[in-house]
This record gives sequence, C-alpha cells and structure tokens, in this order.
Amino acid sequence: MRGRWGARAGAVVLCGLVGLAGAGGAHAAERAETPAAYLAERLKKSPVFLSDQMPRTTPRSAKPAFVKEAKRTGVPTYVAVVPTSAGSGDEGLLEAVHDRMGERGLYVLLSGDGGSPRAAAFGVDVQAREAAMATTFELPYDAGALDAFRHFVDVIRSGDAAARADSGASRSRAGEEPDSRYTSPSQRDNQSFLTGLLLVGVPVVWVSVGWYVRRWRHGKGARPPVVGAVIPAVVSAVVIGAGAPLLWNDTRTDGDPLPTAADMAARTDRVAEALRDDAVYVDPFASALLTRGQRDKLEARAQRLERRGVPVRVVVVPLGPEDESAGDGEAFAHLVHQRLGTAGDGVYVVAPPSETGGLDLVNHGAKIASAQLYESTEKLRYGEDTSAGDGLYGRLEAALRAIGRAPSGPSEGPYLEPPAAPDPVEEDALPALYSGDFTGGVALGAVAGPLALGPAAGGLGLARRAGFAWAAPATGGRGAGRTGTASRSGPGGPRKPAPGDGPPHEVPHAPARPSTGWLRRTARRELDALSAQFERLSEQLDDRIRARAWGCLDAATLLLDQEGDSRVDADADAPTLAAGLALVRAGHATVRDRDLRFPAELRLCLLNPLHGPASVTRKLELPGEGSARARPVCSACGAALAARDSASGIQSAVHVVQTVGARLLCLRTSGSARLAAREPYHRVPGPLGARHGTGGGASLTADQIVRRVREQLGVH
Repeated sequence: MRGRWGARAGAVVLCGLVGLAGAGGAHAAERAETPAAYLAERLKKSPVFLSDQMPRTTPRSAKPAFVKEAKRTGVPTYVAVVPTSAGSGDEGLLEAVHDRMGERGLYVLLSGDGGSPRAAAFGVDVQAREAAMATTFELPYDAGALDAFRHFVDVIRSGDAAARADSGASRSRAGEEPDSRYTSPSQRDNQSFLTGLLLVGVPVVWVSVGWYVRRWRHGKGARPPVVGAVIPAVVSAVVIGAGAPLLWNDTRTDGDPLPTAADMAARTDRVAEALRDDAVYVDPFASALLTRGQRDKLEARAQRLERRGVPVRVVVVPLGPEDESAGDGEAFAHLVHQRLGTAGDGVYVVAPPSETGGLDLVNHGAKIASAQLYESTEKLRYGEDTSAGDGLYGRLEAALRAIGRAPSGPSEGPYLEPPAAPDPVEEDALPALYSGDFTGGVALGAVAGPLALGPAAGGLGLARRAGFAWAAPATGGRGAGRTGTASRSGPGGPRKPAPGDGPPHEVPHAPARPSTGWLRRTARRELDALSAQFERLSEQLDDRIRARAWGCLDAATLLLDQEGDSRVDADADAPTLAAGLALVRAGHATVRDRDLRFPAELRLCLLNPLHGPASVTRKLELPGEGSARARPVCSACGAALAARDSASGIQSAVHVVQTVGARLLCLRTSGSARLAAREPYHRVPGPLGARHGTGGGASLTADQIVRRVREQLGVH
C-alpha cells in the first residue's frame, strides 16, 4: 500500500505545476503553452483524461471505470487525473481550463495517487467544492484516485455535500480519522499471527483444560470431560482454519487498478519517440521552467558533444513511486535506452521538473569513462553543486559541461547498474495469511494450554467454595486428599500472601516523505561534515555548547555506525537514519548558533525534526490527537501554517489540516517494502517515536533523542 499521508494536502498541491507531470499524446501536442491549455486540449478530445505517468496507481486502462463514475453525476463532467508534482498551487487552474473549453459542466482534478479532489462547477447546480471538501475528510489516506472519485460522486448524489463537509471538518478538529480502507502489510502480519495463535491455541486450551477438569473430577460421569474437550477442540480448529481466510480475504494493499504492459510502456515509448528527433525532451507543461532560448542552447551544446562522439539525451520528466521506474531516474534512462536500442546510445541526463534538487547522469554506450563521470558529478547529482547556475537550466547546463570535461573511454554501460523496478502487480500483493508471522502465532498458541491451567484451577476453586456441586471433586483417591487440604484452610479459604523556543535560523531542506536512500546519503554527508566542524572548532566552544554538540555527534555516530567501520550502516532502516540525521542537524545548529543565547533545551520542529531547531509555536493537531495545541515548529513550517487573514473558520481549519498533512515527516517502518505505506514519524518505533503520545505540552528535544539512543544501545 502506498503511503498517502500527504493526500489531504493534494487539493492545494495539485495545481499549476501539476501539469509538470502531464501525460501522453502526440509529441507535437506536448508543446502547449500552459497547464490549462494542455488539459483543455486533452479534455476536448475526451471528457476523461488519465495521464500515462502513474501506471502503478492509475493506469490509462482504468479510464472506463472513471467514465462510468462521471456519468453518475447527472451533469456534463470533465475529469483529469494527473500526478502530484512538487510546487506552488494555482487556484485558478480549473477556471482557466473552463475558459479555454467554453463548456458548462463539472470540472474535477484528481491526483494519481489518490487523496483530495479539486472541483469547480460552471453553469450547473452542483456543490462541487463542498463535495471535494467532504471527500477530503471522509476518505482514509490509503484511498486511491478511483476510490476518491467514486466517493466524490456519491457525495454529489447525496445532496448534502455542505453538511457532510462541515461534519467532516468538525470530526477532524476533534482528532477523529476514518479507518483505513485496505489491509497493510503490517496488518496482514498481525492477522497471520492471530490466526496461528487461535488455530493452535484454542484447541490446546480445550484439551488442556479438559485434562485438568478430568483430573479434578477423577473421571466422574459417563462421558469424561477430556472426551468432551476433544470434540470442541477439533470443531474450533476447523472453524478457525476455514473461517480466517474468509474473514481476512484481502489480497492487495490497495484498490488501484492493475496496469497492463501497454500502461507500463506508454510514457517510455512517448519519450523515446521524442528523443529520436531531438536531443532534449521536456515533459508537457514543464517547458515553463525553460525558455525557448534555453532549450535551444541545451540542444546546441548536445549537438556539439555528439559531433565529438559523445551523444547526449537530456530528459526532464516527473519521477515518483507511481511511475514505471518507481521514481528512479537511472532506471527510467535504462528503459528509454532499451526502447531506442543502439540508436539511443549516449549519456542520459534525467532531471525532475523543479528549480532545485538533483538529477541523474548515466552512460549507455557512449565512449566516455563512466566511473570518472560518476565520481566527478556526485555533488551535481545530489543537487549540491554550488557552481551550477540557478534553476533547472543551470543544473542541466552544468551537467552538459561535466560530460564535456569527462575523459574518453570505451563504449560501456552505467558505472552502477540501477536496481530493477519492482513488479507493479507483486509490489502491492499481500502475503498469504498462512505465512510470515503465522509460525510465531502457532508457537505461542502451543504454550497457551499450560498458561490456561492457572485460570481454570482458580475458577474451579472459586466455584467449589461457592457451593456448586459440579465443581466438587469425586470422593476418594487424590480428589479426597485435595478436599482435606482445602478444608484445613478454614472457611475463609487459603491464607493470602503478604516537558523553550530556540533562535531563528535557516531551515535545512528535508522532504516530508524521504526515501531511505536520501536519508542514508544525507546522513553520511552531514555526519562527516559535523565531525570535521567539531574537530576544528572544539577548543573555541563554550563548555555547554561543546557538551551538547558532542552529545548529538556521539549519539548520531552510535546510531548510524553500529558496525563501527566509520561508515553509515548499509542496513540501517528509515527510522534509524531519520533519528541520526535529526541529531546531526541539531549538533550543527548548536555549533552554528554558538554566539547566540544558549537555550536550556534545543527543541526541534515537531512537524519534521529534520528541519532542525524550532523557532516559533503554532496551534496544530497531529494525527490521533483530540484537539489542536500550541507546538514548536521551525520558521518554514510556521509560515506555511499561517492562515490567510480573509479565510473563514472552516477554510483555516482545512488549511491547517492540509499543511500538517503535506509537511509532517512520514517514514516507512523497519522491514517495509519500497512502496509500503508510510506512517507519521511519531508513530514509528525508534528514537523519534512518541512513547507516551503527543498530548499535553509534548515537544521533541535533542537531549531526549540522545537519551533514547543511549538507552536503546545500552550506552551510559
């Protein structure tokens, strides 16, 4: 199941730059001037448009299902399903599409990975915005795009969209969240464990208690209790064994339609066809980030490199877990090269459509030294090359310059082969119920019988003292001896045994849903930098500053390098890496702000501890809380949470919910699959987890994380 904690913020994020992840169509049609123009052009051909860039969640072959739902609205309906793109919103996108279409009706914009729809009605009597808001609050985070649209239509048809929107906002403010719609891998593990526990434990308890009762009663009666226990034990085993798969019959972690081979190849084919004619390909609507002159300069430089014997392909496309490459630029380049064959040999530069960030450079058959190219462009690939110019063009220009400086070499493949993208069907398949933790449940169930003897003996003793005849042991033998012992204890039975703000600072970059690879690379780089900085400045630091900075550096090193080889552990999971990086950034902030007032405690941003120290407080509500409380956050989160002065109460509440959903750090739990659902960091076990909840005046400080790490690792 894909993590969709940010889905409730999708109604704001899915806007102008949503077209950056636009979809298929003829190469000429991809030169639309604006996102509105492109969407209008596609919707004129068909009232339902599905991008080809998220085949893992919303494949184009699912279009008939969306058409079916659109017809249920009872009014002309135009639906566009596009990928979520990072960037600022354009509140007038649907209005601009309508202006270009010139058609009355209901206009709906959906994110490819599910979440909140955006809707507007023009010339029809439909409560579009209220229905979209109700859908936002009523759907769980694991709902897909088709789920969201189907629910949206249901709200429209109900006729009480406004009331449902108000009710949903009230429940959200009260901390109530809808239950998940699908079974997650962790839930399946729990189901498997419980099935094994019951399948073995219940029959064992029947037989064990029956044996004890028979021993207590000494075989009194025509049908000894042990015989009466075997029959229900067998029946319970059959009922549990056959009923559990019927009760827990989910086979997938989500309800996304399954893609076809054509769905998975659609975007790759489109990009490959475009690269047959041009060395530079920019995805639909991403052309707003590059002027015509800049594209011409890139193409001219690519042609000069090709004349030198080094063909170059520059590709600007969105990358995310929903696409055919699962968000891996190198894997996408490999797919495009496979489609082009030897005619596509060259160096591929793959960049996401954003003004900042990294890119991928990978060699597929060009006569250039792949190893030297890979090593010399490390900072550029991670978006840290300060010599690169501003914006997307500056990064692409720097990449082409780096290719031009690279030494010649044999025609070879990538320096490091990218891992294959997960199978789009298998990645969301749940394991069988009788697998995984099932064996652990069976093992615990096997010892349930002896454990049940204590309550059974206590119950029989109480029943006997209460005077129930059926609980009295048979006379004679061991039963008589037990009766005598009990009587000597007397009528009374056996004898009883004797939780301050920090300084303002620049907020470091940290995505709300970081990949494990990003966490590992960033933690490794910043840990080395903090270590060198501390060694250089240690003698100049005040004792309190030195102690706090050393505590953060020492705890981060203990956590990230548990193998003791002076490297970040290759098997460190996301919660461990996130905690280590938060400590590194806290230590860096301590040294950086050494000339400012020393705070008694270094509180971290509660929305995303990777942002570093908190500098302001804002009233907000984390998932699972009953009400909003003042929380310490960084300056960037504080600015994002600030509501517009003209906003109404409901609009302000929606704004805060969406902002928290978009900026709250969410991590995959230890052992989760690549596309498994993410959880808010304070719910994930680890040094960042909130062990006692998030209520009261709870905050997260660097000293708390240091203590938790040392306790976890047994270091004092």
